[in-house]
Amino acid sequence: MQKNVFSLAVIMFSVTIGVIVYVYYSSMSCSVTLTTEIQFGQDFVDMGDLKQGIPRSVEFRCKNTGSEPLVIKYVESSCGCAKPEWTKHPILPNKTGLIKVTYDAKYPGSFTKTIMVFCNSEKGMEKLKIRGRVIPSDI
Repeated sequence: MQKNVFSLAVIMFSVTIGVIVYVYYSSMSCSVTLTTEIQFGQDFVDMGDLKQGIPRSVEFRCKNTGSEPLVIKYVESSCGCAKPEWTKHPILPNKTGLIKVTYDAKYPGSFTKTIMVFCNSEKGMEKLKIRGRVIPSDI
């Protein structure tokens, strides 16, 4: 009788563990990110001469040349002096989006800044560059 109770307890324990494992793994979402292709009309802009204290913006147009929606997760600049804005909704295949970068032009001198676009492209991150020269306002 004790042997039967022990066997029943082992079976119940095994079934309970099996159910817990099944529920745990079936509740986990399998997150697969679909990648697509992104193409920029240009990935470098020479902004030329900017007058100190007068911000200037440039726009980068991007096209989804892949077969899945393009999602730009976020855009980051190598410096706080270049503020990016971007299309927040998914960009459907063969449609275009926009990344606008505003340079604050606070300090005189030459500059080159990198803009990193984090998206669901094959590479996961695309780089854009801006360059220019801020002319002191007293000249």
